[in-house]
Amino acid sequence: MRRADLAQFVGALAPPVERFAREGGLRLVLLINESGQVLAQRGFARALDVMGVAALGAGIHASSHALAVMLGEGGFRHLHQGGAVSQVFIGPFRTPAEDLIAIAVFGEDSSIGLVQVFFDEFVREVAALPGWSETRPTADAASFERDLTAGLETIFGGQDGAAAGPGA
Repeated sequence: MRRADLAQFVGALAPPVERFAREGGLRLVLLINESGQVLAQRGFARALDVMGVAALGAGIHASSHALAVMLGEGGFRHLHQGGAVSQVFIGPFRTPAEDLIAIAVFGEDSSIGLVQVFFDEFVREVAALPGWSETRPTADAASFERDLTAGLETIFGGQDGAAAGPGA
């Protein structure tokens, strides 16, 4: 998303992200675009953690999508990694404005089925938001890195990397 659009449209994402986290029993939620630009988060305290998860999540999505295409599929509906203590859910979805990826971490107090149910509701809610329900211009190559940084600045309110974000 272009830097100029962030303030206007990103703020609308906070309520759906909060609801998805609360109803799905999620510890952490990160919403990014396919480039790894951070659009919303809940539960992270440091921008450095958000940057790492955003970069890894975008990379995981890109490589798994490429694998799905090689297998003759259009992509995966979502990815899930179960663990003894924490589980990770990566759910890509389309809006008219751009393709997005939700990354969620949850523990024993939730389940993949519960996360999937609330993810589907989350997708419908985000796609219906003003600004996300219509096609938006994309960033050009020259402004790509600046726009990635702008996503973090919008979420954390600065560049120090240690500021607590919303929902932290």
